[in-house]
Amino acid sequence: MFFFERTIHHRAHTYETSIDEPHELSGGGVVLNVLTYADNQEFFDLYAGIAVHGQLWESPILPNETAECFTKRIVSRCEMLWTIRLADCPTKVIGDCALHHWNRETHEIEFGGSLLPTFWGKGIMAAALALVAAFAATSYGVKVLRCNTSSTNHNARRFAEKMGFKPLRQSDSTVLLSKFL
Repeated sequence: MFFFERTIHHRAHTYETSIDEPHELSGGGVVLNVLTYADNQEFFDLYAGIAVHGQLWESPILPNETAECFTKRIVSRCEMLWTIRLADCPTKVIGDCALHHWNRETHEIEFGGSLLPTFWGKGIMAAALALVAAFAATSYGVKVLRCNTSSTNHNARRFAEKMGFKPLRQSDSTVLLSKFL
């Protein structure tokens, strides 16, 4: 279920969303909506389901954490966070994707996301990545997109390499990949 496992740290830089900035990205059969308070239960359920099915090497949900607290914690560590929905079913959250670890000096940012397994292999995450990469280049001036995943998450690594990411660093537990935009 999980494409990119986020190794989340506190952000050093903040991007202020403009009031007239679009909160939706769409194309390739997907709609990305900026995560809102109204989405917190669905967002929590997405990760609870992923954890139950053993798709994560570590559950992102803390013991006894509520949907609201979980969502606030994750949002506080991301520059931007979207829910992934199908264009023909825009009310159902099937995944998420985010930008985090923005480095203004090097023009780099990390991409992370998850997708329910029933939607794997259908080009959904590829479409989401394309939308987010274009947004990152335009809104943040990003020149390099990175992703960080568990070294045992072979699906994520294959996906990233298929999308043009190249391995940058590998340890026993994680792989860092990057792609020039």
